[in-house]
Amino acid sequence: MSTQEKSIRVIFFNIKSFEKDFFQKAASLSKFEETPFDFVFLADELNKSTAPFSKGFDAVCISAQDHVTDEIVKILAESGVKLIALRSAGYNNIELSEQTKTLPIVHIPSYSPYSTAEFAVAMLQALNRKIYKAYNRTRDENFDITGLVGTEIHGKTVGIIGAGKIGKIAADIFKGFGAKVLLNSLHQNPVLGQEQNADYVNIEEIFKNSEYIFLFCPLTQETRHIINSKCISLMKKDVLIVNTGRTALIDTAAILSALISDRIKGLAMDIFEEDTKNLFDDWSASPIQDENTDKLLKLKNVLVTNHQGYLTEENLNLIAKTTLESIVAILNGEPCEQLLEIK
Repeated sequence: MSTQEKSIRVIFFNIKSFEKDFFQKAASLSKFEETPFDFVFLADELNKSTAPFSKGFDAVCISAQDHVTDEIVKILAESGVKLIALRSAGYNNIELSEQTKTLPIVHIPSYSPYSTAEFAVAMLQALNRKIYKAYNRTRDENFDITGLVGTEIHGKTVGIIGAGKIGKIAADIFKGFGAKVLLNSLHQNPVLGQEQNADYVNIEEIFKNSEYIFLFCPLTQETRHIINSKCISLMKKDVLIVNTGRTALIDTAAILSALISDRIKGLAMDIFEEDTKNLFDDWSASPIQDENTDKLLKLKNVLVTNHQGYLTEENLNLIAKTTLESIVAILNGEPCEQLLEIK
């Protein structure tokens, strides 16, 4: 297909209102002048009931919350869809099989690491300096500062587990604060250690010596429940833990017990996977069904946000631009770095 012959029709599922503007803006870029796009935006999730809506479209663009099964792939292919575009980095929502290979699938290889690193530091400060509590008080015209005592980052020890791109940027930031940085990573980078005047140490040393612990590591068999009751027993009582990675990096039962008993000082986290129906939607009128989620949300020493570490204008521009570039490349039969290799 030549993209100059006709417009490329793309149907979006599970899309939020704020995302639409970024895709429309990206479609107007000069690089797409000869590639007119025709978008249809649906708030509905992609499932076997909505998949037939894709008939007549060249591409289907989905979120990380849309689960793609063999049955759905078959419906899309029969509807004339030529590819699936994931507007996310992760693709564990795709049922990888022989059937899936019938349609090319592209994704976003990575987001800007600055977004997540900066957000993680912001979460620490909000938790450490009780900013969210102060906001709620003053909004209610309560100007009492009792219970709002925090600590300075300067001179403290920050433990970073997972010293990849995000961890490196976080180390840069904490260097500016005047903190001592300890790094733990599967792949050590001596240059990074020298640049940050940071030490690579075993994970037990991070648990024992850090006032602030950050989890930037991927979820693997080795890192699942990397924070558990044994690890917590090694930590300082005033430790604050920030997790912008996967929820399963932490043993929820162990962390709940430690938080309730004041064995540790606080926890900030940016995602809940156990109760995925809560992700990105307004459930304020309904009770939280997941017991652990409900308990954590009610604790005063816990700060929870819902997967917004990536949510910056820069990242949303990147997602939209990369997605459209991938769609054009696949439809033109050109090489595409964003193409998933399904084995």
